[in-house]
Formats: sequence, C-alpha cells, structure tokens
Amino acid sequence: MAIIYGRNTFVQAGEESTWGIPVSTEVNTRVLSVDLARTQERNQSVSLSTGDAGYSQGFFDGNELTGGTIDTLVYYEGSGIYFKTALGSVATTGAGPYVHTYEPSLTLPSLSLVFQRGSGNSEKFEGVKISSYSLTVEAGGEMTASMEVIGQTASARTAAVTASFGTGRQVLHYEASVFSFNGTNYDLRSMTLTIDNKLERRNLLGSKLSAEPATNDIREVTLECTADIESASENTLYNEAISGTQDSCEITFTNSDGDIMEIKLFNAVILSYSDGISSTGRVERTWTMQGYSDSSNPSVHIKVTNQQASAIAN
Repeated sequence: MAIIYGRNTFVQAGEESTWGIPVSTEVNTRVLSVDLARTQERNQSVSLSTGDAGYSQGFFDGNELTGGTIDTLVYYEGSGIYFKTALGSVATTGAGPYVHTYEPSLTLPSLSLVFQRGSGNSEKFEGVKISSYSLTVEAGGEMTASMEVIGQTASARTAAVTASFGTGRQVLHYEASVFSFNGTNYDLRSMTLTIDNKLERRNLLGSKLSAEPATNDIREVTLECTADIESASENTLYNEAISGTQDSCEITFTNSDGDIMEIKLFNAVILSYSDGISSTGRVERTWTMQGYSDSSNPSVHIKVTNQQASAIAN
C-alpha cells in the first residue's frame, strides 16, 4: 500500500455567515505545520460496582474536542481572511490600490477550514474561531503566522482536494521599515505580534459539541521586539519603560509592487524591558509592548494595501 507523505499539505478557508454552518472554502493557504484534530473524549465509569479484580466495567463518551494549531506563511494578498477572523472586522477604501484596515470588534467571525492532509485525504472543520494569532518575522526570514483555533466539529475524512493558490507575494524581512515609538526609530532584529482573544469552549448539557466559543477575559495585543542597542538611543527605551510612556508604535512592510502591510499598536506602553550583558559582543535589548484602546482608536490595526477589492480574497 502507498505511504502517505506530508508534501502537498495546505488549508482552504471560507468565512461562515452563521457559526457552525459550513460554507465553500475558496482561500487556499500554504502552511508550515497543521495539527487540527477532532477528538472524542472517553471516560471510565466511576461506579463502585467493578469486577473482582477492581477494574472499571464501563465507559462513556465525554465532550468532542475540535481544534489545534496552524502555522502559515503571510502574504500581502491572501492572508486577509485570517486577519479579519483574528481581529473581528475590516473596512475597505480606495479603488485599486485598495486599503483594507483590520481592527478589533466584539464579535469574531468563524471559518470553515478544509485541511488537505499531505498526499492523503482531506477533512473539513466547521465553526472555527481563532483564539490567538501571532505574526513573526526576523532578519533573514519570511513572515509567518501561528494561530490557535477552536472548532465545533469536523466532517468525515474524504477524498483529497486540489489547491488553487493566489498570486499574492510573501511578506519578507527586507521589506520592513524602521520601527517607530514616541518619535524615535529603531532597527529591529525580530518582532512578534500576538493577538489573544481569550476564547474558551462552552460545553453545555445536551450535546457533546462545544457551543459557540466566547471571550472569557480581557482581550490583549502585545508586540515583542529585539534590537541592537545603538548609542544614539541607548537609554531612550529604558527610560520610557520606567516612566510608562504611552504612544503609538508601528512598523511597515512594502514590496516592489507597492503592496503595503502596516502593523500599528495604539496607546502602547512597555510592559517589560531587558538589556542584560553576557558576552563581549554586541548588546541586544528585548522589550514587550501592549496596545490599549480609547474612545478614538482601537488597541491595534493591521492595514494592508493591495490590488484586491475583497479584504478576504484568495
């Protein structure tokens, strides 16, 4: 029998109009790893009426758990469906180029996801919401995304599907601008944006499946950065961390086609700062910032300029 290989693994996504009601999946995404799974809990009965050897004589089904982690590449065109699902909303302006601004909203959309399992079969997941989402890029690398998702269930595994990837270009490290905060620019070595929606399953009487997941705490967005310490701004960030300075911070990626991705935190403050020395080499600093909303601004936005009229297209 033929061996199944991981090559040709990808996911397809479609935004659901109603949570848990599957839709067609037209956005095709290249992935780095996927561990989406549908799992049935099984529990042994706690009855004291065991056999003579003391072993339980029965079991019952617990909850069905659907979800996992997806790591993908990030594109100027084709990643918008995940930005919207992670943050909640998008507004589009312009008429080619188009400007799509993804911002937090109280209601989070859900996805139908088809997981093509390498050279094997496929599996369709329903009612998928993003619990946490991170964007990471470092010098010499490509931007990647990692998302923790919670789903309602999945249909039975079936025949393989065929990918139809879009033509959007990847976001790459050398396309980054300097990072700016409170009027000072910094050349970063790496950065990770993390959106934590604090979603939890809701297991209720009457079903093994989770009800629609809900936010159960205050949502947070943080940005972790690493940079060399340069003499011109040696103590600037350190002093701002001590004083609790708040201001917007942002970094922009631009390619030769004129596509732009802007990541911006509003009312950001430094939560932690470290610039310890352990060698005779260059000295690095690492800091983590958190964005906060106010009456005029959200805590964060991801703004993408491209040639797609739809903010969630392939």
